[in-house]
Formats: sequence, C-alpha cells, structure tokens
Amino acid sequence: MKKIIYSNQTFDNIEIKSSTNSEVVITGYASVYNIADHHNDLIVKGAFANVVYQNIKFLWQHDSKKPIGIISHLIEDDHGLKMEAVINNKVKAGREAIELIKQGAIDGLSIGFYIKNSVFNDAKQRVITEADLLEISIVTFPANQSAKILYITKGQEVESNTEYSNQITELQEKVHNIQNILERPNNINIEDQEQKTAFINYVRKGEENSFTQKSSLNSGAEAGGFLILQTLYNSIITEVNARSPMRQLASIETISTNALDIISEDGKFNSGWIGEVEARDETNAAKLKQQRIFVHELYAQPKASQALLDDATIKIETWLSERLRDSFVKAENEAFINGDGVKKPRGILSPDHDKIEKVKMGNKITTDNLLDFINSLKEEYLANATLLMNRATLSEVQKLKDNQGRFIWQQSLSESFKQTIFGIPVVCSSNMKPVDKDTAAIAIGDFKSGYKIVDRSGINIMRDPYTEKPFVKFYAVKRVWGDVVNPEAIKIGVFN
Repeated sequence: MKKIIYSNQTFDNIEIKSSTNSEVVITGYASVYNIADHHNDLIVKGAFANVVYQNIKFLWQHDSKKPIGIISHLIEDDHGLKMEAVINNKVKAGREAIELIKQGAIDGLSIGFYIKNSVFNDAKQRVITEADLLEISIVTFPANQSAKILYITKGQEVESNTEYSNQITELQEKVHNIQNILERPNNINIEDQEQKTAFINYVRKGEENSFTQKSSLNSGAEAGGFLILQTLYNSIITEVNARSPMRQLASIETISTNALDIISEDGKFNSGWIGEVEARDETNAAKLKQQRIFVHELYAQPKASQALLDDATIKIETWLSERLRDSFVKAENEAFINGDGVKKPRGILSPDHDKIEKVKMGNKITTDNLLDFINSLKEEYLANATLLMNRATLSEVQKLKDNQGRFIWQQSLSESFKQTIFGIPVVCSSNMKPVDKDTAAIAIGDFKSGYKIVDRSGINIMRDPYTEKPFVKFYAVKRVWGDVVNPEAIKIGVFN
C-alpha cells in the first residue's frame, strides 16, 4: 500500500482521515461515517468497534514528536467516532493548538490507522469496514471536511462551534423522525389519531364508546360489527394482493355493495368493408348477457391472550393485520384455483367450468406437447398470456431442452417476470396440482381478460372475549368474489 507522509514522518500502511473534536477539554468527531474524503475513501460504523481509547495517541499535525494531551473518551454513535480529549497547555504545541482553535484558525481533526478490511462500492469508493486506530491529531487541513471541532472548554467556560453544533442537532432530529416513521405498523400513515386510538382501545379493552357501529346485511341476516380503519384495510389488501398469484394476474374491481352486475357479450358479430358512399349491409350484433354476482363472506378468527393485548410494547394493529392477512391469503389462493363456487369463489380448475378447453398432454411434460399447449391459446390472448403451475411442475419444465439442446426455460429481462418458457412468463402457485394421472396441472391464459376478482371495500371485526376463555377471539369478515368471465382466454393442460 502507498506511503502517506505527514510532517516529514513516514507511515507504512497507514491512511490518514480527518474528523472533529474540542477541549482544554475538546469534544468532537474523530471520524465522520459514510462521507467520502479527498482520497475517495469512506468509513462505516463499526470500523473502530474494538478500539481501546487509552491506547490512542493525541498529536499535533500527525507529528509523533508532538503529543499534546490525552484521549479521555471515545465512543461510536450513528454519526461517527466521537471523542473527548484534554489538551496539555503546559507544552508549547498544546498552547498553540488551544489559541488557534479559539481564534478559529484551525478546527480540523485527523486520524491515523491501519486498514484491516475494506471493499469497493459501485461508486468506486473504498469502504473501510475494520481498522486499527493509532492516533488522533488536530490538523490544519482535514481529509474529511465534515470533521470539525465542536466544543472547547476551560474550567466552567464553554465555547461552541455553533454552526456545526446546529447541524448535528438537525441531523439527530431527522434521524429521530425517520425512526418514528419506520416504526409505524406496515408503514401505515395514521391521518386520524383519534380513530386509531379508538380502534386500539376496542381491540385491547373492548371499549366501544368511540366507535360507530356498522351493521351489514348478508343473506337476510343482520351481523353487527365494526369497520376496521381504512388505513389498516388498505394495508391488508396490499399485502394480500402481493401474496396472491391470481390477484397479480386477474382483473380486480372494488365495490361498496354486496352485488355487481357484469355485462358480457358472446363475441359473435360481423364486420365488413365498404366504399365511402355505398350502403352499409347489416351485420350480426353480439348478444349481451347480464350477470349479477354476489360477493362471498370470508372470515378469520385470530385469537390472543389478554396478557398479549395488555402488553403496550406490542403494536396490536400490526399483530392483528398480519394474522388477518395470512388467513385471507391462504383461503383466497385455494379458492381462486380450486374453489367450487359454493359460498366461495369458483377457481379456474373447477370441474363446473365446462367451457374452458382442456388440452390433453399425455402422461408427462415434453417440449413438443408444451409448445402445442401454448399455441392452443388464441392469438388475441397470447400476447398477454402467462403460464401458471406449481414449483414441482416448473422443475420438470426447467429440465426440458429444444432440438438444439438448449434449455427452453430462461431468465427474463423483464422486471415484472423473472422467468419465461418459449417467451411466455411463468407464475407459480402452490395450489396448482402436480403432474399426475388425470390431473389438470398447467394453465395458460390472459388471466386479466379471463378471470375477475371483486372485493367489497372494508373488513368488519367483532371482539369475542367469552367463547374461548382465557383467549379473546376477533371475528373478522372480508367479502370477495372470483370467477372465470371469459373461458376463451384460458386453457387447462390435463395429464392422463
């Protein structure tokens, strides 16, 4: 490693970094983290974790012949390596340092150390992760301009570098604000603190005074309950969508009632060419069909001990939303694939879907039958098509090769899908069946055109402290519907 020379002294394998400090006692930062210096090096927190401050020398201008005092305190914080040092005003260099610091002519600090571990980042900066600290110096030109002396005191008198002290205070406030944001459950922005407090009091203690009761009618029966916070509902739905393969592929609509009218056409219409002034012949019009769908009730019943609810260190809204999310995801994922439509969504593999074409693929997956299966989908749906299968089936597909010995499975350059087969994106679902006798194991389709999911906005919740003492149950209801709306947009691969 190159030699760096200071004050006619040569240091082998030592890098000199600057920082800030102050005293007759001085206080400041000997090293400021995550800021590149003139040498394009930066030091990260933890680099000096094993430093013993009693062994560190305190020098004037990196001159080993001019010690000017002792290091009395050294600690790592989020900003850097903070130090406290006592300048000996009985030595000439110490007196010079004190007067120049007070005058403002000098305010920099610098450190000398051996590098033990370092790496280069994408910006080609050397990131020093571990070092042996040898000495700290007061210097005229620090390598890191962020390293400044903050305070110098003598007896009861304190002089402060106000500019840098204010900057440190401002940075600490920003860090505190960021920590508060990150600690919010699921990054929920609480716009109405009173509503949040009322909801938490209801969950923890069963207090209902601050909540407006919401009644909902379903199948002619009235079910009381409370509507959870909108921010909490949004968080749950976002997480459910992210964990559901079919929700990522299908079209989704949100309604505020229990029913939705869907209008579809049979697609049987004609078009024709005509001159500018010629009479137009009549064409066959598509037949319109109206279907009224009713959302189904999906419930979850997480339960907690009263001790957990009373524990103020637990963010109870996060605890509740995570358990509702997991319950809803598991039930929905199964229903969207295999549901029979009875009090639940009807899945793409439901035997009732007689209009979805079942493509026979033999008794195992081959390159040829997979290619035929893909091309069985109409061209208008192929552009937005996705293959759907479980991971065991994907594993078999990944072993297939074309006629030239190349694997047909390949990583995609798209950020949306990480893998493709013959250029068709692949999505895995554990609810799809593995390849076996008489099983529908693979699906292909433009699922956004072929499958629709309808959510009714809101989740109702009731607190039940009685039926499973000593536990408290939370009966939560979410309303959802799902079904195939265009059978031509989906094909199912069946093995025998």
